[in-house]
Amino acid sequence: MEQQIREVDPAELRLPPSRGTGVDMWKLHQQIRRYGSSKAGMPPIIVYEDPDGVLEIYDGVTRATRIAKMAPGTTVEVIVIGRLRKSRHNSKRVGDTL
Repeated sequence: MEQQIREVDPAELRLPPSRGTGVDMWKLHQQIRRYGSSKAGMPPIIVYEDPDGVLEIYDGVTRATRIAKMAPGTTVEVIVIGRLRKSRHNSKRVGDTL
């Protein structure tokens, strides 16, 4: 699969099973203190796409949560690196943990 770059609302991204309870609060606090609501220079969030088009975060839960919390409605750049076999529509969204 060729990598695709998209702009999406980070609150709509799904959390991976390993981070089902949400963000590491210490890392979030550190990022908010350092970067605030700015996404300038922020690396893209790495995601997988499920068969229904739902995007699940592979790398960038803290970045996605910071932008969703500090700048609601702002889009972020994501890179889709692959496809998942099973649907993730039942997984928690970043916005569900705010």
